[in-house]
Amino acid sequence: MMKVFSDNRNKWLINKINQLIDSGTTKAEIARALEVKPQYLTPIMNGTRNVSEKFAFKFCEVFNINSNDLFPVRRKIPFYDINAEAGTIQLSSMDPVSEPGEWIDAGDWFRDADGAMRVHGDSMFPVYKSGSIVVMKEVQDKSLVIYGQDYVLQTSEYRAIKRIQKSKQKDFWLACSVNTETWEKGEMAGKLIHEPFEIPIDKVNKLFRVVGSVDRTESSRIVYNKKKTL
Repeated sequence: MMKVFSDNRNKWLINKINQLIDSGTTKAEIARALEVKPQYLTPIMNGTRNVSEKFAFKFCEVFNINSNDLFPVRRKIPFYDINAEAGTIQLSSMDPVSEPGEWIDAGDWFRDADGAMRVHGDSMFPVYKSGSIVVMKEVQDKSLVIYGQDYVLQTSEYRAIKRIQKSKQKDFWLACSVNTETWEKGEMAGKLIHEPFEIPIDKVNKLFRVVGSVDRTESSRIVYNKKKTL
């Protein structure tokens, strides 16, 4: 016998789907907007498929529905113990990370966030300080990139946080820094320390839009001074 799930999330979503259908939106149109097959919705509407939190959030986002009544509880964001370089690109471990090291309790903020990671480097200063944490939402469709917005780009070689601008080259993005510091001396004098660079779009295997950040203005550690013995 098939188990029937009757939690509040399922009931809420079934009710919302029925409201859309009553207003003239077909089941096929709902499925297409959610990027699933119509058959996926059938067990949900029958109460035989449990609705994940991620799917419910996507439903709210796609159909512009306030999710506060669905998720009144505080939501925790997965924090991945990896760095997004915001400086000269450095070699770092690019081993796959699938499990968060910690969870950030952000209350009602960042309900659409998929994760968070720490910034390393100063190419995006003063927008993002080295050591601060950026909160991100994964971008599934690269054609929906908004130029002038900040993204975490991941390739097989590095992970970096940059402001994406349109490139003159086809199938490339221009990855820009916001730090406008220049070299003071030598043959590089007057040139940007953090030059923009072209990146082939098809080399970006993961893309996250930065939806916010968190940083500290002072240390939480206590500094002890050793007293001199006379």
